[in-house]
Parts: sequence; structure tokens; C-alpha cells
Amino acid sequence: MLLSHDLEEPVLYDPARMTGLNCNHLAIVTGFTDCDMISQHFIQLHDERGKADGFSKEIKIDIILGMYKGAGITLRKHRNIMQTLNRINAIDKHMSIKCRYIYKNAEVHTKLYTWLKDEKPIAAYAGSANYSVNAFRIRREILTDCDPAESFAYYNSLLPDTIDCFDENVPSLLKLTNTSIPNDEISELNYENLTYEDLIKRPPIDILEVSWLGKDGSVGATSGPNWGIRPREGYIDKNGMYVKYNRDRNQAYIPYNKWQRKEGFFPDRKNPSDKNCPLFKAVTKDDGIFYMRMAQQGNKGIHTAESNAILGKWLRKKLRLEDGALVTLDDFKRYGRTSVKFLKYADDVFIMDF
Repeated sequence: MLLSHDLEEPVLYDPARMTGLNCNHLAIVTGFTDCDMISQHFIQLHDERGKADGFSKEIKIDIILGMYKGAGITLRKHRNIMQTLNRINAIDKHMSIKCRYIYKNAEVHTKLYTWLKDEKPIAAYAGSANYSVNAFRIRREILTDCDPAESFAYYNSLLPDTIDCFDENVPSLLKLTNTSIPNDEISELNYENLTYEDLIKRPPIDILEVSWLGKDGSVGATSGPNWGIRPREGYIDKNGMYVKYNRDRNQAYIPYNKWQRKEGFFPDRKNPSDKNCPLFKAVTKDDGIFYMRMAQQGNKGIHTAESNAILGKWLRKKLRLEDGALVTLDDFKRYGRTSVKFLKYADDVFIMDF
């Protein structure tokens, strides 16, 4: 089977669907990758994991990144990859993503995707498409199915030449530098090329202040910044069984109520039947980039897409509160601000300033 367009669904998602092959492990060999691809792939798998028509309940992704010279892996890219993986792997114990770099012998320019079910190779694809947004969504690339067992054997043959991205010796072994080298795998507005310092110099398309508070000026006790906090540890269900709440106390969303909305400011569903609103990138001054979207019934909240606990941790860090602490109006008054400023740029990129 030769795939020459719309590669994303058949290669990155369909093999993991429970209505399909129900695979739960993807082993990737790629010359280049980018944090946009890693994050967006995880978010979609996470959104539909465990659903009847969704993906396997347990999913892991292992990446071998083969091109380490030149524009392959700079120190900045290495740090971005670690930050992305740390953020993702803290979200869901049923999902994990790991990345290893080729660091000795010849570089690897291979593009190979092997899906396994309980460590048995089930499906594999090889061709020209790197594990990147450009390859899967912008360029004309080609992938064809190949022998799963041989593909996984090839993946394993590379492991002795790799090093885990979190190994403290990576910067010295790969001689990573901060030198900016043009890389046509990475677009200008990709996660890796966006910085607050560069973006703030540009004139925004539009600006909107969104309050953390309700219309009455109060902080929701179990909503908004305190979405993850519940007054009790659990509840009695309809069958009389005690059910413990399973929420991270950091979970939070920014209220986006009708009284403060600006039509079309944030990306909304293209079709009413879409399960989720589109993602947008929120660049912060001090904590990198978040993937966000409008959520909840009537789009009344804005949250971080991987997990709304990411937003809550960021807020509590800014307010100098402990993880999971109740956020109060006094906390906002002490900080000196009660609203988030969003500066809008092209291609669903924003600065989130608080």
C-alpha cells in the first residue's frame, strides 16, 4: 500500500484505534522532528484514548532522532524537547513518550514508523516523511507499508548508538550549540522558533483582556482557577458506593464568559460536529509555550490542551502559591492583576501575558 497524501491518520492514528489494530506502542526512527509534532500527536491520542471508537488505553511512543549535526539538534532544541516530554509525561500514567538521539557512528536519515501491540510488531511504514508538522501536513511526502518484524529489528539495531535525551552527557557528547542554523523542516511559527522576545516586537492583530474572576468579581470556589478543588474527598454514587475524586488540584481554566468575549478572537470549531475547538499556541514570557483551546459547554473556558493542570500550575507559580493551593481574590490583589492579556498574531499564535 502506497500512501502519498493525508499520511497522518493512516500512519500516526489508525493503527492505535481499538476498532482497528488496537496497537499500543509506536517506535519511530526519524531524521528530524519538532515539538509541535510531538505535542499535537500526544494531544489527539490523549483526547480520544480509551473511548469506544478511540485509541488504546495504554500508549507509548519511542523516538530515535537520527540527524544530530548542523540544524539537527541545537542546545535550544534539546531543551525544548526535554521540556515538552517532561510536561507530557506528567499528565497521564497510561501514556508516555521517550526520545533518544543517535550520537555515535553515522547519522541516520531514515523515516520509519513501526506499530506494536503488546510488543509484537503489527504494522510498519517507511518513506520520505520525517516525524514533523511540515512532512505530515504541508509537503508532498510518501510512505509505504513494509515488514513490521524487519522494521522493528532495524529500530532495535540502532539503539546501541543512541543516548536518552535526558542523559546529562548529551550536550558534551553531541557538542550542542545555540547557533541558529536554517532548517527547512521547521517553519517560522513552529513551537521551536517562537520566543516571547521576538514576538513581542511585532504589532499584534488584536488584543483582549480576559478576567480570572466571575462577573461579580469573585473567584470560583470550584471553578475557574480552582476547577480541580472539590469540597470533599469523594461522593456517594447512585449505587451507594463511595467514589473518590480523581482530580489534580492544580486543574484550572480561564473563564471566558459572554460579558468579556470578542467574536472570532480565539479559534472556534469549524463544524458544529467537531469534538474539540482547534489548538492555539500561547507564548509566555517566563514558562515557554502552551497549547490551549476553548473548552467546556458553550466554550466558556480556556485551558491548556494536554492537561488543564498545566495552566493551574503556571498560575500558582506566578502567584507564589503551593501546588494545588486554593486561589483567592486576595492572592490576585497581592499580585496586582486579575486578568490575562492575550495578544493575537497570525496562524493562531498568541502571547499570554499575566
